[in-house]
Amino acid sequence: MLFRFFYICVDSVYTMKIYDNIKTYFLNDIDETTDYNNQFYIRTFSGKNLNTELPDPVYFEPHKRDFFEIGIIARHNKNMMIGDQTFYKMTNGLAIISPFQTISYGKSNSGVDDDDEGYVIYFKSSILEGLNQPYEVQNRFPFFKMHTLPLYYLSEDDFSVISVLAESLYQESRNNEIHSLEVISSLLSVLLYKVKRVTYNNEGIVTLNRFDVIMSKFENAIQSTHTNFLSVNEYASMLNISPIYLTECVKKATGKSAQKIIIDYKVLQAKTLLHQKEKSILEVADALGFNEVSNFNQFFKRNVGITASQFRKQ
Repeated sequence: MLFRFFYICVDSVYTMKIYDNIKTYFLNDIDETTDYNNQFYIRTFSGKNLNTELPDPVYFEPHKRDFFEIGIIARHNKNMMIGDQTFYKMTNGLAIISPFQTISYGKSNSGVDDDDEGYVIYFKSSILEGLNQPYEVQNRFPFFKMHTLPLYYLSEDDFSVISVLAESLYQESRNNEIHSLEVISSLLSVLLYKVKRVTYNNEGIVTLNRFDVIMSKFENAIQSTHTNFLSVNEYASMLNISPIYLTECVKKATGKSAQKIIIDYKVLQAKTLLHQKEKSILEVADALGFNEVSNFNQFFKRNVGITASQFRKQ
């Protein structure tokens, strides 16, 4: 069931697996549906299906993937850990997971048969027209945040809209008809824009504590000013809290400093601009607030490991 190879990264405690094949991940290989050249897969889930097709135990251990995931959850009664947070029951919700976020699956919360119901969509950025890299998807669809955990409870009407689109994607993926890839790409784009609409301003977001709330608002503030990155003090002022409290919340939520989160988003924006090859590196540096190209090059190499020119050539 596992892909024949995986990447290895060093975690602080153990070596963590990173899966890159959508079709062989978790329960995705239980039918013969195409994976569109490892770009897209959608499956339904239910308590009955999961009882008859047991997942490999390796997925109960924390691991990562290099693709996006959206769970459209009508009902769910199994434990799921994303990062260091464990979630249990969910109804009419969305679970949105970006590449390289840590995830592990658990067992049922009750001794009775589950009535789980919903869809899980896995995709890579290459399935979407005009979006070739994960950071481009994250810029266009901010609910794929880099550091916070996006789980949303939706209204009945909003959940119904998303579910109908998921059903259309599911049926199209199993039709094997002409232009299926183009239809899948278009339907997925519509679904993502609908999710963007219903999660605007983080309405319905699931948070466990005050630190998560502050962290989510902090990332929203950064994304709202991504063409003019501010200081930690300025973002704290936008949130009406002290810089010390902002730093404390960010550290407890992510293990990183508030300044490092700003840098991560600045790097994300730099990569997005560099991908637009009609822009010179000088123009990219200027757009990000660097007075000198040399300063931008130093910033980029320090945080990415290669120069902006090398990144563009890749």
